Amino acid sequence: MGTLRYCVLVLALLATQIVPLSLRAQDSEQSATDTIQSALKSGHIDQAVDQAREAVGRYPNSSRVFQLLGVALFKKGASADAQTAFRRAIELDPSVPQNYYDLALVDLSEKAYTRAAARLETYLRLDPGNATAHVLLGHAYHNLNETAPAIEQFKKSLALDPQLPLAHYHLGFAYQSQGNLKDALEEFRKEIQFNPTFVESYWHAGDIELEQGNAAAAEELFQKGLRLKPADFEGRYGLGRVRLAKKQFPAAQTELERAIELEPANVEAHYALARAYQQMGNSKSAQAQFALCAQLNAERQRTASGIAGKQP
Repeated sequence: MGTLRYCVLVLALLATQIVPLSLRAQDSEQSATDTIQSALKSGHIDQAVDQAREAVGRYPNSSRVFQLLGVALFKKGASADAQTAFRRAIELDPSVPQNYYDLALVDLSEKAYTRAAARLETYLRLDPGNATAHVLLGHAYHNLNETAPAIEQFKKSLALDPQLPLAHYHLGFAYQSQGNLKDALEEFRKEIQFNPTFVESYWHAGDIELEQGNAAAAEELFQKGLRLKPADFEGRYGLGRVRLAKKQFPAAQTELERAIELEPANVEAHYALARAYQQMGNSKSAQAQFALCAQLNAERQRTASGIAGKQP
């Protein structure tokens, strides 16, 4: 409670022993929001939703109450209702940055990247110092194929927080999509340094090293990632390709078979396994894998054309 408000309250109590109505209303609203936040923090989402709905009935002009209702609904998975609550919070007080941020999170969860970008742009005009918001805006831009603006946002986030988790990863991914593999690899390695438990960075860095002919460096990256997540297709597939590049064909077969167990319909893994069989002189198994690749490719094309499941 602020010092001035506390003094006013004390004076009123001393004079009349009765709390003024306006202050009681403010305290009651604060108590309601505190109760909702406590339920959210403890993971009692249904309880938080019920409490927030009740509070909305009592305080229909409170932007904060609608914002908390939106948070509770979003956590419950009711995205459409959450959007309605956040929009109402903005109508009641358009100067609060958090409402635009929260609404953008709902949009991102639904892959509505154009709407998310607009919300985040508004948010950052009100609060430009949020490094995470710059990453989210960059992510939205990148998914809209606006790679240059995305890179600009990722750089802004890193200027604010050079060790922000996922910022280097997203910047590396944007560089990789441009074909700038040198800078991409540098960013993926920085992400590994600052965020060593995030396995996707190992896979992307490993792919680039392998593409550039650095099989030993790629092998080290895939193995480090697999120690964190042994049952990961990308890691097993990557390590299988490393074994192929190093002409370790039986080992390549083992890794690629493990990858296929994780993703049985992956055409690229079946093709790599066929090459391993070829190199070992097992033409029968190689032909079987090539035939399976053709079958999977045909199924993929039927699915892409929208005629999957139709009878000839």
